[in-house]
Amino acid sequence: MRILLIDNGTTLLEKLKKLIPGEESVIKAERFQSSQAEQFDVVILSGSSVYSLNENENNFTEELKFIRESGKSIIGICFGCELIAKTFGGTLGKLENKEKGEREIEILNPSLSNKQKARVYESHELVITKLPDDFEIQAESAAGPEIIKHKTLPIYGLQFHPENFVDQLEGDEVFLKILNSL
Repeated sequence: MRILLIDNGTTLLEKLKKLIPGEESVIKAERFQSSQAEQFDVVILSGSSVYSLNENENNFTEELKFIRESGKSIIGICFGCELIAKTFGGTLGKLENKEKGEREIEILNPSLSNKQKARVYESHELVITKLPDDFEIQAESAAGPEIIKHKTLPIYGLQFHPENFVDQLEGDEVFLKILNSL
């Protein structure tokens, strides 16, 4: 499987690269052009520690266009999930308190885990307040949707960070199940 990892400014890039099986190619979001993704089977959109989508949407015009038009298999992590939701007409809202640390999520799609609950690592201040019409919630928490999936396209968004604390939490296992299903 050929994987392109778009780095949206994550501080967890090395951990994410270790989580992805095999080899991946990495490109910074500000250098990304849609045509670069043609040779890849899956595109992973990283989180971001430097951008907030509500304030910097213009910096991601090419990435948003790619998400909307490509038809490629895509997994968005945290900020990447927010990009996916926004691209397809969802809305984002700011949480009263930033989510940071270990959280429990409820798995609604049994194909993602053999458990009904999973412990994952969160670090975000935005939440999907309106799910795009073409998406379904695959997992949720008290804060909102945690895993979303397009109804007909191979596109997933994970609001949590599966690459963090892989030896202690279960987000990595869910991520790898999704990746292997694409």
